[in-house]
Amino acid sequence: MLKLFKNHMAPVGLVLIIVALLGSAYFADTREHVVLELGLYADSSWDVPQGQQYQWIDRVIADFENQHPGVEVVYESGILKKDYSNWLANKIVSGKAPDAFMILEKDFNVLASTDALVNLNNRVASDLDTSLFFPVALEAGRFGSQQFGLPVESNPVMICVNTDLLAKEGISVPQSGWTLQEFYKICQQVTKDTDGNGVLDQFGFTDYTWQQALLAYGQPLFDRSGQSVFLNTDQSKEALDFMTKLQELNGNYKVTTEDFDAGKVAFFPMTLAQYRTYRPYPYHISKYSSFAWTCIKMPAQTSNINATPVETSLVGISSKTSHRQLAWELMMLLSSNTKSQQTLVQQSQGISVLQSVMASDETAQILNTDNVVSEALTTATIQSMMADAVAEPRFKNYQALLKKADYLISQSLEQGTIETDLIRIQKELEQE
Repeated sequence: MLKLFKNHMAPVGLVLIIVALLGSAYFADTREHVVLELGLYADSSWDVPQGQQYQWIDRVIADFENQHPGVEVVYESGILKKDYSNWLANKIVSGKAPDAFMILEKDFNVLASTDALVNLNNRVASDLDTSLFFPVALEAGRFGSQQFGLPVESNPVMICVNTDLLAKEGISVPQSGWTLQEFYKICQQVTKDTDGNGVLDQFGFTDYTWQQALLAYGQPLFDRSGQSVFLNTDQSKEALDFMTKLQELNGNYKVTTEDFDAGKVAFFPMTLAQYRTYRPYPYHISKYSSFAWTCIKMPAQTSNINATPVETSLVGISSKTSHRQLAWELMMLLSSNTKSQQTLVQQSQGISVLQSVMASDETAQILNTDNVVSEALTTATIQSMMADAVAEPRFKNYQALLKKADYLISQSLEQGTIETDLIRIQKELEQE
């Protein structure tokens, strides 16, 4: 024994080591199996066809589970976006909210203002390099001074151009930085009766909205907190006057997206997700194959005005979860991980919320593949759009107020009474 162990304490040390090893093995076999639930919807965030519903999320989950042995991430499949808000609300009310869940932008204000979400300020400050994100994407998850969600995917609005129609009229495709004056002039030039029967059958635009016009004049309808309404301002008056003049070009005819599909309209605001969906085969063939088209930045009154609307899908942590740290780590993998976000660009229709991913060579190749003609949407154009983008205001009743404003203003524009109605509409919105 002396020769083997050198001193009488050695057997005791060996026994302790063996006991420790056995204890570790026992703990590994009996430790709690953690199930982390993720709430999500099956279809696209952007209402376009999507053929790879769960591939991206399944890959992210596999990576997360590999990094966290003993943790299983589960989700309920088959929930459509149109049903998701009700599904999530019922889960929250019944006390069965997923640990982390995707958030539709239209739902964020209510969720953030009703204590359904964890305040992420401290975690963001300690764990995230916020400079990685497009500022407008990160802002989408902020309510007041608090960060309640991390951005996952963004979808800016561009304006689609029927390049064949412009070429037929001898008009060049506008360049980025073009103005509302150029927009109006081209609409005026192309709006006409092409077959001489006295009826307009070619038009300048469809689906350009008064909200987009306000942005183009640098005028938000509400301040960020919802305390002020900016309808009866000089900029708002100019924007709505511009909308009146645009609509007058079309006479009494209401131009539709079907007219654009038929090649009769020059301009149509389109989300980047629509662009990416309807550029390549097979959706290109069924949608816009009868004429050449491309997309450019939205026009503005001046080139220094941010006039690009953008939507951003978010992910948040339930305030009731008992697994906050794990939920946070899953969120970071979805939102701030370069590998995950690069895969999202490949398999989804929107864009990454990370600046480096949208500047990568891999993203450039994906965008080139998306395009079927030479006018490619480049990474530089997208980065310019996101720098020019404007996030929606963040206050609890924003969606309800916007819906009411849209009804009142659209009705007034149709009746041609917007100039005399502004003060009344402003007061109605302020009383909500």
